[in-house]
Amino acid sequence: MKNDQNSPHKVTKLTPLHSHDPRYLEIHDRFVTALPEATVRNIISIEMPQKITKRHLKLKEKMGKKGDFTKITHSMFHGTSYICDGPNPIIAGKNPLCKLKNCAMCGILKNGNKRSKSARACLSRTGIWTSNDPAYSLHFSLRYRDRSPLIMFALDVLSPHPGYTLEVFKDAATLPRFLIIFDWSKPMLSYFP
Repeated sequence: MKNDQNSPHKVTKLTPLHSHDPRYLEIHDRFVTALPEATVRNIISIEMPQKITKRHLKLKEKMGKKGDFTKITHSMFHGTSYICDGPNPIIAGKNPLCKLKNCAMCGILKNGNKRSKSARACLSRTGIWTSNDPAYSLHFSLRYRDRSPLIMFALDVLSPHPGYTLEVFKDAATLPRFLIIFDWSKPMLSYFP
């Protein structure tokens, strides 16, 4: 099968972006503008499995009016953690995703965001939380401070209402687009919004 954007695939494709790639520059600039103390190691482009992408696009078409998706598609951030070897093998150009049940990074990379696995949903039975400000999402990345590097997802979120934070109640409303791998050395409490 030809390996291009239109080929159907069953597993997530991870591609490290070059620092001169326009997508890298856009995500990097948004990220470090909000978090100037962060050092970005790499930004990984994510192509989710076809079934996850199709569910997202189907919901987008259902929510969009007359094909205008710009008002319902928002570029947001979602901080999370990992309990495996983390992003280091991904940076090296490998795509090993662990099989550990509670590894948030690998779970999202394999299955997309799941409301049932969301940290806040587990606590309060609510939805998947995202923010257009990486500083807000940072404290979710900082849950396991002994892990380095830290990670945060940049994702498309479907919602009829824009906002600083968006809470969505359907798994298909989020589509991971990029994984930001970064270092952080500041005290955790200095960036709680």
